Amino acid sequence: MDIIAFVAAVRRFMREDQIITDKEGMAHFCYDATEMRFMPEVVLLPVSTEQVSNVLKLSYRFEVPVTPQGGRTGLSGGALPVQGGVVLSFVQMKRILEIDERNLQAVVEPGVISYDLQKEVLSRGLLFPPEPSSVVESTVGGNVAENAGYTRAVKYGVTRDYILGLEAVLPDGEVIEVGGRTVKNVAGYDLVGLLTGSEGTLAVITKIVFKLLPRPRFRRTCIIYLDDLVTAADLVVDIFKNGIVPCAIELMDKISINAVADYLTTDLTREAEALLLVEVDGNYEEGVQEEGKKIVSLAQGFSGVRESRLAAGEKEEERYWTYRRETLPALKALGRDHLEADVVVPRYSLPFLVKAVREMEIGNKIRVATYGHAGDGNLHVTIMYRRRNFDELRQAHDLLEEIYRKTVAMDGRLTGEHGVGLTVKEYLGMHASAAEIGIMRRIKYAFDPKGLLNPGKIFPDSG
Repeated sequence: MDIIAFVAAVRRFMREDQIITDKEGMAHFCYDATEMRFMPEVVLLPVSTEQVSNVLKLSYRFEVPVTPQGGRTGLSGGALPVQGGVVLSFVQMKRILEIDERNLQAVVEPGVISYDLQKEVLSRGLLFPPEPSSVVESTVGGNVAENAGYTRAVKYGVTRDYILGLEAVLPDGEVIEVGGRTVKNVAGYDLVGLLTGSEGTLAVITKIVFKLLPRPRFRRTCIIYLDDLVTAADLVVDIFKNGIVPCAIELMDKISINAVADYLTTDLTREAEALLLVEVDGNYEEGVQEEGKKIVSLAQGFSGVRESRLAAGEKEEERYWTYRRETLPALKALGRDHLEADVVVPRYSLPFLVKAVREMEIGNKIRVATYGHAGDGNLHVTIMYRRRNFDELRQAHDLLEEIYRKTVAMDGRLTGEHGVGLTVKEYLGMHASAAEIGIMRRIKYAFDPKGLLNPGKIFPDSG
């Protein structure tokens, strides 16, 4: 790796303000939401696909590792430069290139902030459903790379369900276009699906064609407090048994409720063991209202439900959804180190997972907060401990591994939306066979034979 010669060559086609080599400047790009830190040797801020292609041609020639990076909101370490080299940040490629209202499509660059795209399409009466909790900071390119989930995925699907086409640059600098502008396309292998969720290890995404939807005209949110977390999970299952498919069902346990109550000025009920937020939407007010009332009535039939009601209006709805979005920042504000298991199980296994986590806590000094996307079986189990207390450190990692084992035993998977990155890669073999991992490694080699693109991610270090 000849980083000096590489940077000298880059200066021939990039401005000085697009090249960051001082440690103070690079420090802004060395971390993500995991709070792990890895310092790059140079940060580049491209403004076009051509510049990205030229950078990758040079990295291939000089054998310099490249780590693509979006908003750095990831929780798996997927955008961290673990082998130094180049951080390729897309903060300057943030244009919404087109909103095609006739075909319900948007064409955007990868650095567009998710919230900015949301605002633009909503102003036109349209909907772009993927809205992760980090919507005000995350970039759409990062969301595509991680195949991000979000609160309304239970009804609308995950990010990959809204991608029609991609422009991407291969590790050797070649530009490819996969997918397109048509709703249907079965010509050859699904390269859009392959690149989506590949965590920046196969190619660098430089343009995205998204599918949009008409915006539903009405929505209602049900607020349900319970005295038992397992009962809350049972209620989630029962809602679907009764033929209702909400657009979102979110769960918060008592630790999460109280952390948010301390973090924000809230009207949350601190004494409750669990809070469920259930949202329904649609184009007909009467139907939406009827579904909301049915959920409230169903909840009131469960023992241990403290309160079940419809939110008073849009202001209260948005307030409660803000409480849910701020759960992780509130837990971090408690000042503890944390490990987060982004586990997902079939929906009917949710009560068993919640019960298993509660039983695993018994006898441990560490605290565990459980919250997340209960409607699609995806929970964020946050283990809070003190890293410098070796007993707690050991308990935390033992508990994380046990949560993973219980999840796999329930036909679950180790990450529902955060990705493998650094944090999950050593556990990947718990559910992926040696044959599966071998196929993944061969795909990686086919795209990136020199192993330069986002190295050190996804695959276990051994094997």
